[in-house]
Amino acid sequence: MTDPKVRNTDFSAVVGLLAHTHDSWSSCKQVWWAGLPIVTKTLFGASFGTTLAANFGVFNPMSLVLEFSMIYNKFQIWRLLSGVFFFGKLGFPFLIMMYWMYSYSLKLEREHFDRRTADYVYALMFVWIVLLVVAFFFNMMIVGIPFVLAIVYIWCSINADVIVNFWFGLTFQAMYFPWVLMAFSILTGGSGMGELIGIFAGHCYFFLKTKYPRDYGGPNLLETPMWLRNLFPDEERQAATSFGVAPASGRQQQGQPPRAPQGWGGWGQGRQLGGQ
Repeated sequence: MTDPKVRNTDFSAVVGLLAHTHDSWSSCKQVWWAGLPIVTKTLFGASFGTTLAANFGVFNPMSLVLEFSMIYNKFQIWRLLSGVFFFGKLGFPFLIMMYWMYSYSLKLEREHFDRRTADYVYALMFVWIVLLVVAFFFNMMIVGIPFVLAIVYIWCSINADVIVNFWFGLTFQAMYFPWVLMAFSILTGGSGMGELIGIFAGHCYFFLKTKYPRDYGGPNLLETPMWLRNLFPDEERQAATSFGVAPASGRQQQGQPPRAPQGWGGWGQGRQLGGQ
């Protein structure tokens, strides 16, 4: 017969191990969260929190959608933001959208917009306004998916020559990746309209900010206003750690070409065109 003292000792050891594991996991989560840049942290936290709260009854989902008559008649101006952060029902598509938002926003903020938080905030504000205008004319109630696709499109346009790997061994240049995501949505039962609108909003920003001045000699029509630069000074940067890095390294080392974020099952893993 087993000594009861031995059994109690074993049980105490298991409890102690579980408590230590829980404490370690909690510490890792805190370090990961603290290491996220401010814009990506805000987008990810607001989207995840708003959608979860609505699905678990904390908020009435219909009070979060873009109902423009309620905005200008009842002054429910929070709908202008909640319509971006509320993604509807929970499910695998929602998790996929959260992954794309986290991964590509993190890449943008730590690479192209590194130390330029004001410029990134202004880019997202412009995309947000474009989506609100489109939503008004097309009677869209939520624009979360287009917002994420716009972020993906901007990154892919900046890194157009990066080779991206998708499912089933498909490889293509990053410039085609948003269109592949739209096709994938259609093949899995979606309409693809949200993705198309997101591509449109992202292209509006990229064309006016980069392509028009660079290729057509036009002025920079999207210069970040000074009040936003004063709010987010360029020299300030959110502390970063090894936690919170996108699936592929979000930090570009000197002398190395940029790489696309690596996704689940190899989604988005890429290499520079012509590289090894």
